[in-house]
Amino acid sequence: MKKIFTLFAFLLIGLSGCTAAPVPSTPAPTRQEFVFKNTVVSLTFDDGDADNYSVRSVLTENNLRATFYVVSGFTNSSGYMTDDQLRDLYNDGNEIGGHTLSHVKLTDVRGDDLKREVCQDRANLVAYGFEVTSFAYPFGHYDDEAMRTVIDCGYGNARGVSDGPEIIPPVNVHGLRAMPYIVSDTRLPKMQRYVTEVENNGGGWTIFVFHHVCDGCDKYAITLDVFMKFAQWLGEQQSNGLVVKTVGEVMEGQ
Repeated sequence: MKKIFTLFAFLLIGLSGCTAAPVPSTPAPTRQEFVFKNTVVSLTFDDGDADNYSVRSVLTENNLRATFYVVSGFTNSSGYMTDDQLRDLYNDGNEIGGHTLSHVKLTDVRGDDLKREVCQDRANLVAYGFEVTSFAYPFGHYDDEAMRTVIDCGYGNARGVSDGPEIIPPVNVHGLRAMPYIVSDTRLPKMQRYVTEVENNGGGWTIFVFHHVCDGCDKYAITLDVFMKFAQWLGEQQSNGLVVKTVGEVMEGQ
């Protein structure tokens, strides 16, 4: 009996000294980088609102350039950028484009009034020292007469506000197609999807339309924080093949 007890105790001691072999941990999956091969992004801002100037440093820090479509009749007035601020943006490599003299729907004016809205706007911007080749139709409204006037006033391209993404080269350079307006409830993931889905569908030109940059000041607004995060993401994706250019740069190199 004593021998049985001794053997049993020995087995207990032996078992207690055995531990299960450690299970090798599975390394956490790394985030797969998106590779872009055929996608171009353009950031455009309409109207020349004063709060647009707040994105200047954000663009520079992330090696980005944007197109600012300016209503020259509002420049230097309350709520809008000054010509010195526009010049700062231009000297950074951003593009200054036209957006009419007083932000009218071009389908509501005819003849000399239509020509004045488009041509005088461009003349004002050229007088500030800008090379002006790009135009955006206010509210996206245009017809054959409006398009012909934009061409006759010296614009090499013109952007609408719908039906994007665009293809390169565009079918109609004076009817460029853009993504839906960025509004106050447009979230960062949605803007990123606008870009990645274009690449997934074979590539193209994703033209973004921004207005105000503020927190809750307008329906057609993006907060500076969200824009900063989007700009940082775009800047990072450039090392993965994404191309970010002004509208004028895309049209020059198409």
